[in-house]
This record gives sequence, structure tokens and C-alpha cells, in this order.
Amino acid sequence: MKQNKITPIIGLQWGDEGKGKGVARIASRLKSSDLIVRFQGGNNAGHTIWHKGKSYVFKLIPSGVFGRAQIHLGAGMVINPGALRDEIKTIPKDVSFLNRLSVSPHAVLTMPTHILLDSVSEKNKGKKKIGSTGRGISPSYTDLTLRRALRVGDIFQNDFKKRYVKLANEHKETLQKVFNYKTSSKDIKENEKGFWKGIKLLRSLSIINSASLIEKALGSEYIVIAEGAQGTLLDVRFGNYPYVTSSHTIAGGVATGLGIPPEYVGGAIGIFKAYATKIGEGPFPTELGGKKSAIWCRDKKYAYEKKRFLNPDPNSKDEFEQGIALRRLGFEIGAVTGRLRRTGWLDIPLLKYAININNARELVLTKLDVLNNFKKIKVCTSYIIAGKKTIEIPFDLFRVKIKCVYKSFPVWKRNLSDYGNTLPKEALVYIKFLEKTLGAKIIYVGTGPEEHHVVERYW
Repeated sequence: MKQNKITPIIGLQWGDEGKGKGVARIASRLKSSDLIVRFQGGNNAGHTIWHKGKSYVFKLIPSGVFGRAQIHLGAGMVINPGALRDEIKTIPKDVSFLNRLSVSPHAVLTMPTHILLDSVSEKNKGKKKIGSTGRGISPSYTDLTLRRALRVGDIFQNDFKKRYVKLANEHKETLQKVFNYKTSSKDIKENEKGFWKGIKLLRSLSIINSASLIEKALGSEYIVIAEGAQGTLLDVRFGNYPYVTSSHTIAGGVATGLGIPPEYVGGAIGIFKAYATKIGEGPFPTELGGKKSAIWCRDKKYAYEKKRFLNPDPNSKDEFEQGIALRRLGFEIGAVTGRLRRTGWLDIPLLKYAININNARELVLTKLDVLNNFKKIKVCTSYIIAGKKTIEIPFDLFRVKIKCVYKSFPVWKRNLSDYGNTLPKEALVYIKFLEKTLGAKIIYVGTGPEEHHVVERYW
């Protein structure tokens, strides 16, 4: 890692790549003077971390919370105060972190009526829904562009409550006029209670301008890590639009999300899984089971799937069943929503696109161990579109017919974690192929869910 610039840690797929574990691993090397910042997003995605044998899901707090570094919620975020308070309560009392946590005054506040707007709007779309998490993220960012949002710095102003009521009433008016939805006190009562408790918490935290904090850290030659949420293919402008999130998830979003010059941002560390997953609607070229899988994951719950498929075969001739087996082995269930993640093989064209757009000079390969029980691994190396072979990504994946070209690899004979700090030759063949094809080094490989299930290759 380059020490005098910010190092973005970016997901290279549709999110859920294992960024939490990647950030936590890197954070374990940082000093108390170093800094980890979130630069976009809200509590619409969860980063899962295993710490001392227990699993934690962080949606707002940076994944370095169990380390020593300073942690910061940046200007480009949208923060639900109640959700932040609830998240803080999940962290063990013996972990000292509130003295290391700071928040930007420019971060936007997510209100209870934002959440209601999000859920009602998504439901109103019917079959045309895009797969929103319903956490109020899009309406929160929308209010920012409408120049009426409430931000963290506003909570210290005397007229904050008055402005809150005014904006909440505007949201209720929109719900009535646009969606013919009359808001009741029951709709927002519980969220509003949590909101005000969260505001009280926010007032007790250190509120610091993101740019000032980062300039000071870089000036002192401390390490600064920018932790991304979601993934490159969900970027609001350069992802698979319109099936995207509402913020800039790519490395280019670090500068605007923190209010710093682009020259402060160095090469990124890109994180990707040994296969692909996607939550919600939208195109997915390598999906196992195709349209059948997409509909299944949209309509079914994990409990039903588990009962319907007791022991799905990862080597079944039916790709739909393979996809279910992959989901079961990787426990590919949304950390925030509980939705089934659609599963498929690794997609080289999309990965190369993501690597290039983020200037990802180093890579982290996660969840390779999930493929333990397969007899062979497949990788999509190129597309065939209108009879022509290509690795170029079309402007709109949804509007073209794509046939994937695959390359297969044999799988190792034992569980990856059984090999300790080494990798079997079959895994190395697969990894070296990816490095050569993607043009970047894979610095470490995830071989299991725990903190120590990692093989470091270049460090």
C-alpha cells in the first residue's frame, strides 16, 4: 500500500464480496494514529466480520472497529441515527471505540419518513421494482439534491426540530399526492423514537470535517483507508443502471464523498469473491439457473428454500440446483435484508471493467473455500453478443442477449482451511490464471470465515 495517499478498498462486483473481512484484516496492521473512513452509503448494506468466534454485521460503522485505528463516518454518507445507535449497542463493552469514532457534519440524516417513502415507492413499482432495501437511502440522497436535506451539523442548531417537522410533513404530502398513501402515526412511531435517541447519541460524538481530518492524517504520513459499501456494479452512474444504489461506490467517489482533491486518492485494493452473487433485480450474465433463479430469489424465503432443498448437490446437472447449493455453501443471504442472493460463476469481463474504473492495483480473493465441494470451477472469460466474441461491457446489459464463454478448472481434494497457510496446486492454478487475466496481484486469499482463515501472498 502507498502510505502518502488514501487507499480505497472497493468491492468489484454487486456488493457482498467480503469487504468487511478485508478491511478488518488490513485494520489489524494499523496503528492508533491511522484512519479508516466510510465515504458513501448508509445502513443498506452490511459488512460481516468474525471476531473472537462471533459474527458481527456492521452497516454504518467502519469494519476496523475491533482494531486500533481512528474510524470516521464521512461526508458522503447518509446516516440513520437510530440504526447507528443500535449498531453501537452490538459491540462488546470491552471494545473501546467511541473515543476513536467521529462523524462528518456534512453527512445526511435519514429520517423515518425517508424509510416510509422508500418502501412505499418500491412497492408501488410492482413487477418493475429494482430491489431497494427499503432503508430510506434513495430518498435521503434525493433530498440532498433537492437542497432540503437535514445534515448531522444541523442537529446543533436551535431550529432543528422545527426543520425536521417541516420536512417530515413534506414527505407525508408526497406520499399522499404521489402514491395515494395516507401516513398514520403507527407507520413511523417506532422509527421516530429510535431517531431521537440516535440524535442524542450523535450530539455526544466527535463531529469533524472529513477533509480536515484526512489532510491532517496524510500530512503526518499516517495510513488512511477508505472503506466502500456495496460494489462497483451498483454505482449510481457506472453500475448496471437502473439496478443500482444511490451513491458513487467506486474509487472516484472517495474524493467527492470526503471533500478532498482527487490527487489524494491512490490505487485501490479491489475485493471480489471466487464466484458472483447479486441481490435484487437486474441483469446477471453468469447466473446459475438463469431467469428461474432470479424469480426464485425474488419470491422465496431462505426457510422455504432450506425445507424444499435439504441437501442441494453442487455437482448436479441442473444449474438451478447448483446455484442453490452455492448459495447454501456460501450462506449467501442478505446481511441486512435476509433476502436470497442470486448466485453464479465469476465474470471476467465485469471484473476487468471494475478493476479499470477503480485503478485497483491489488486484489483480495474471498470465499474460495465455498467451492470446496464442487468438482470443477467455471469462469466466464468472455461474452458472445450478436455473434461476436468480446470482453467489452455493453452500455445496457439488460437490453442485449449475452452468451457466456467459460473456462473450467479442477478443484482441490480437501477443504482449503486444512492446508493451513499454503494453497493446494489446483487453487494456485486458478489464482494465477486470474492474476494473469486481470492484470493485478491477488495479495491474499480467503480460505474460511474466521479471521485466521487467510493465506497472504504478497505483503
